[in-house]
Amino acid sequence: MLDPIELQVFPSSYDCISWSEDGDIAVAAGEYVHILTPKLSSENEANGTSPNASSIEWHRIRFRANVFTINEWPIMFPQPRDHFSVGAEQSFSTVAGIGWSPPGLAKYRRSVLAVLTSNMVLTIYAPTNNPAKWTRIAIVNKSLEIFFHESIENGTPNLRTQSFRRDIEDNTARTRKTNIRSFTWLPPLKVPAKNELYPAPESRWGFFLLAVTNEDNDMVILQVQPSSSEQASQYPLRVNLVSTVSLPTSAGFGPALQFNSLLAKAVRSQVRSLYLSSGPWLYQTEKGDRSGEFPIVATTNVATIQGVNLRVVRLSVNLELRNPDSHDEPRYNLTFNASENVAIPVGRTDLAFTGPIRWAQHAGTGRVSMAVGARAKLAWIDIPESVYIEQDSEDNSTQFYGFPMMVESSDGVSSTSRALHERISGMTVTTGVEPRTPTLHLGSVGGYAAVMPLAASAELSIAPWNAEVEDIRERFDIDRDLGGLAIARIWGLVSQQELIAAAVTLHPGDMVEYRTNAEDRLTVVLSTATGQPVDPERYILRNHTGTESALSPKVLYAAACCAIVQSQRAELIASAREVLKKLSASTGVHLSDEIARCSEPGSAIEAKPPETLNAPGGNIFEKFSEARPANDPKSAVQFDVSGNPRAWNLKALLQM
Repeated sequence: MLDPIELQVFPSSYDCISWSEDGDIAVAAGEYVHILTPKLSSENEANGTSPNASSIEWHRIRFRANVFTINEWPIMFPQPRDHFSVGAEQSFSTVAGIGWSPPGLAKYRRSVLAVLTSNMVLTIYAPTNNPAKWTRIAIVNKSLEIFFHESIENGTPNLRTQSFRRDIEDNTARTRKTNIRSFTWLPPLKVPAKNELYPAPESRWGFFLLAVTNEDNDMVILQVQPSSSEQASQYPLRVNLVSTVSLPTSAGFGPALQFNSLLAKAVRSQVRSLYLSSGPWLYQTEKGDRSGEFPIVATTNVATIQGVNLRVVRLSVNLELRNPDSHDEPRYNLTFNASENVAIPVGRTDLAFTGPIRWAQHAGTGRVSMAVGARAKLAWIDIPESVYIEQDSEDNSTQFYGFPMMVESSDGVSSTSRALHERISGMTVTTGVEPRTPTLHLGSVGGYAAVMPLAASAELSIAPWNAEVEDIRERFDIDRDLGGLAIARIWGLVSQQELIAAAVTLHPGDMVEYRTNAEDRLTVVLSTATGQPVDPERYILRNHTGTESALSPKVLYAAACCAIVQSQRAELIASAREVLKKLSASTGVHLSDEIARCSEPGSAIEAKPPETLNAPGGNIFEKFSEARPANDPKSAVQFDVSGNPRAWNLKALLQM
């Protein structure tokens, strides 16, 4: 297991942690964002050995997110009572939300980080050439400002002033349209690819979309894309608004408020759409051009909590290929259409939704599910794909399940169960290799940690990773002699593959807590989803046998050869054989020698002759020029003759 990571900070919001596919962990703490990147010791890097999990160290970087120039965020003076906003005018602009984008937007196809501050400004950050320095590369509010200004001014952008946000009394609509309350990254919109050896960027990385809600309860969909090389130095990213949907405040507040009362009207005017979360993309092929493959319609749904009500917006995108033989960008025409999905019956008077929201897709079942935090309950909504894409609004097979959150208390003689009314502060979904049933993990502000397979017959049970949280809580309790009354609060949960990370703070439970800034502590607890160790040597080959690979064939070939040369594990060798067969079938390269070597683990694989390297499909082999440094036994990469798989580091490949 990985050791917990302790930071001398205190979280500034729930869902304060985010984990990128690159392996970077971001933590929101006050005015700063902390970036944690795993690193290996130089000794392990040199000899290519796998380090002990507990010995992994972390690069720790932080940057301040609340420093803006006048052009980025104009000065706003205190306003009249009717338009007063503490968040926009009086706050310290602390970090209120963070989220990594899918990989592909930053330099070297890495992820960028979106940061929402309490002044309702959403910015995007990326590292510079120096990984220890991060810089702001885009302000999303500017895109909303341009679009809504042109709409308000009837299409006359020349009337736009630089500081229209200063006069909120005369421009209330503009300000409410450009203040961002919540955001989420949509899954990458990838164009379905044919059986290509090297997919096009639109299929490998996809198109990047961002959903936000503003103070006027509009859900706005934006497309984020890297700028052209001429503008990349000044504007690294382009953020364009592509669709918008208005979500008027619903009238119902459940039995708590009388309909159309003065209090209900006052509360309704202050309701905002929060806790955005996007579901998976579902693809449909329509009859199009002569190839019969385009246009393609991709559909996703974005859910939000509005007061105590759940609202769902359906976004459909038409992808049409401009010219199949053209390599110029953009090669596809994208047409966006967003509307509220009324086919999903989310209106429930017996549930008061509080968030957060997480989606999961059940492979091979034709259903998509959504888990939503509610008052004293966890709501699970099982949706058929026909309703998800709003193809058949008559389908009423959507199922609602409510799982009460119960805790047991004992006085030594008898035990009782009581409902837990604490807020769910973190939620994440993991999918195992076998079986592939999605599993929901959740945590509350009081330390309640539970796990549940997303199935109708499932029940909430204690999370396996809760043992790690209990360990640090008990150490905190013993060190301060609290008599077992210490409390562990969970501020966020994230997952990558089969790993879970939880942001935890520790507090005394029987007294008023006094704490100075020097005593702030946030612990990031790392564990596997099942509580059992994961074998890193099986990761690449296991996840890419029999499926469409997201990795380069060159990497897969090298990993398979390294397994043959240096591994004795029968399961790993079997996976290497399947990968080699798949590569041979897709590239046309004869790999019979490598496949035969799978029966003789530990044997060497001869270098490929030049005619094989230069033949069609030969680009799966690693090549080195004749001018190369001498072999260094301490080097992580051993240089050798062309086509030799030993030129790759075994552990670096198998643990990617």
